[in-house]
Amino acid sequence: MNYKGILLDLDDTLYNYQFAHEKAIDAAFQYASEIVNETRDEIEQMFLKAKKTVKIELGKTAASHNRMLYFQRMFENLKANPQLHAIDLYDTYWETFLNSMHFYEGALEFLELNSDVPICLVTDLTAHIQHRKIRCLGIQEHINFVVSSEEAGKEKPYPRIFNMALDKLGLQPTEVIMIGDNFKKDIFGANLSGIKSFWLNHHQKELPYPLDNVEPVHDFLQLKERISYVYR
Repeated sequence: MNYKGILLDLDDTLYNYQFAHEKAIDAAFQYASEIVNETRDEIEQMFLKAKKTVKIELGKTAASHNRMLYFQRMFENLKANPQLHAIDLYDTYWETFLNSMHFYEGALEFLELNSDVPICLVTDLTAHIQHRKIRCLGIQEHINFVVSSEEAGKEKPYPRIFNMALDKLGLQPTEVIMIGDNFKKDIFGANLSGIKSFWLNHHQKELPYPLDNVEPVHDFLQLKERISYVYR
């Protein structure tokens, strides 16, 4: 291996984010419908309205992902007291989410295979919940550093979040690789910083546009093979 460190995305790279989210949001909507005596569809519409408003107000910041803000605004829209309900709904969502996370095939084995290489997670969202995910997945021993968009003050693909990861690892762009599922955020972002990246395209989407220094792969088995080939 010629690389000395790995920058790694978390959500929908190591585990199936959409599956966990759908389980969690369904549990939250069901809980909320019982609290305010509204249909699930009405709850969902109020939630989506609240989420859209929060994202417009906060822009591309880590806080714009905060489910507590979504639920707080949702209850306000429903004319229900958020102080009575929002935190319970927030806990329902995240407890269900964390219990519904499942590794993509080969993800854990990949981490174990690279146990001698320092890994820095480069992830959007708030630091607290990302650390909870790491603990729930049981991969604390494999992750040396975390840079969240909350810590960086910018979300991917802005270079700052990648540069902070390089600083924590004490490595140069040419000494690391980036692995992620989101082409714009993970791959284009790494490319801006001169980092070779592997696009983990679980869902076999079309390549949005060609980039130098990028290797598309479909799963962790292919990723392992490509890394072995490139760095043999």
